[in-house]
Amino acid sequence: MQTAIKEEEKTFSYDNVPYDSHPFPQSHPDRLATIATLFGMKPAPIDNCKVLELACASGGNIIPLAQALPKSHFVGIDLSKRQIEDGQKVVKSLGLKNMELKHVDLQNLDESLGKFDYIIAHGLFSWVPGTVQEKILEVCEKFLAPNGVAYISYNTYPGWHFRGMIRDMMLYHAGPIQDPNAKAGQARALLDFLAQSVPTEGNAYGIMLKNEVEVLRNQRDSYLFHDHLEEENKPMYFHEFIEKANTHGLQFLGEAEFSTMLTSNFPAQVGETLRKISTDIVRTEQYMDFVRNRTFRQTLLCRKDVQLNRNLSFEQVKQFMIASPIKPVSETFELQTGKPETFALPNNVQLTTPQPLVKAALQYLGEIWPKAVKFDDLLNTALSRVAPNVIQDKNAHVAQTQLLGADLLTAYSTNAVVFRSHEMPFVTEVSDKPKVSELAKFQAENGNYVTNQLHEIVTIDIFSKHLLALLDGKKDQKQLLDELTKLVKSDTLVVQKDGKQVKEGEALKESLTTAMNESLSKMAKAGVLVA
Repeated sequence: MQTAIKEEEKTFSYDNVPYDSHPFPQSHPDRLATIATLFGMKPAPIDNCKVLELACASGGNIIPLAQALPKSHFVGIDLSKRQIEDGQKVVKSLGLKNMELKHVDLQNLDESLGKFDYIIAHGLFSWVPGTVQEKILEVCEKFLAPNGVAYISYNTYPGWHFRGMIRDMMLYHAGPIQDPNAKAGQARALLDFLAQSVPTEGNAYGIMLKNEVEVLRNQRDSYLFHDHLEEENKPMYFHEFIEKANTHGLQFLGEAEFSTMLTSNFPAQVGETLRKISTDIVRTEQYMDFVRNRTFRQTLLCRKDVQLNRNLSFEQVKQFMIASPIKPVSETFELQTGKPETFALPNNVQLTTPQPLVKAALQYLGEIWPKAVKFDDLLNTALSRVAPNVIQDKNAHVAQTQLLGADLLTAYSTNAVVFRSHEMPFVTEVSDKPKVSELAKFQAENGNYVTNQLHEIVTIDIFSKHLLALLDGKKDQKQLLDELTKLVKSDTLVVQKDGKQVKEGEALKESLTTAMNESLSKMAKAGVLVA
């Protein structure tokens, strides 16, 4: 959650306990453009667009976007002066000319800013008073371009009824405490006490408590303090949110997580019942929230006068670039036959298909990940693998196009593949003079993670931290090795082999070369290297 509340105590809380500001992949303009295109809109190309982020904190989400899309323009606003100043230092250090971070109340936004193709409000809506919620939607109404897309995340019922109960308990216990860290610590202590004291066997309350403790255990104190212990936290039902949006000339476009929109992802009987009792998409979405006990949404809005097309088919798929880290499960993978083959993703999502064409396409996507490929190129590559010397007539080619397009749409609906409107500026091969973005170098020098070109966080180890700082695209690998050797001799890096410290000779060169090659390979696969 970010900041945008015009109350002295709120501003004070964020100035003294800054919110962890980092990228949110689901808010990337490419994600928004993809969903919009899927439903018949013609959104602005993300490599030449205007983006506004409300409550941007210190710019952890918007700065990487500006770095990756230099021909687009970005504006971030926040009420926390300290966080804006922190972000401005980063912008200045990186020399970014295509973005502005402004210390301003969103209720005082100047319409001279013009229209924006994409508006982002992540972690803001539920944590402000009702009057400010209305203002957020008014900003979207006033500043959104005709084919613009607004992203707004918020807490939802029914799931937050239980979380609200947990929040009330934590506030009761830790409410009088003024020190933010002590307050968060006492809130955790109460949760631990409840989880240990309430039995879980045959006890739904105990199970829910235990699950909530697990969710919060790995979150930082700033998250717990601002997301759960702030004075304002106003969840609402999805239909209530859409009713508010409608009064501001906005309509429901979709969700940033497309897979959550489909009744087909429920068991067959559940999906069929949902289709019978729902008369429109808003009611369907609300009933799905009831079934899931949903706690959080990332909703996309567009103007009411935009004509949307909800009838999805393989034709829409042809507009996108396709990507996936998917791999065949079997070591005896059969491509040419109709034997069903199962593919798996790193998150354990699986997909099974007997179609040779689809198997070939998925195999190729896994090989080139994280790169994306145009649909026609993917189809041609898959055809060449299945039947390299076969000549097809037009009807056969149309049938193959329909088969692959339909199956890819199904795979997209289960998060097995990714659709992109634009390929990001990264390379997957390690060149002789490898390079990372100025942002990645800055982050490596100041922390333990970098933002890749897919707008994701990539955690780095100590060695990679020092290596990244050297990757300016000017040093070849021999020069990189020389620089790393200097770091070892100055005791900045410590190299051990067989339990002994190594500071010179072939053993050092061999160890550094191996570590460098492994690190560069991982960075290439993670989308960190750029041209």
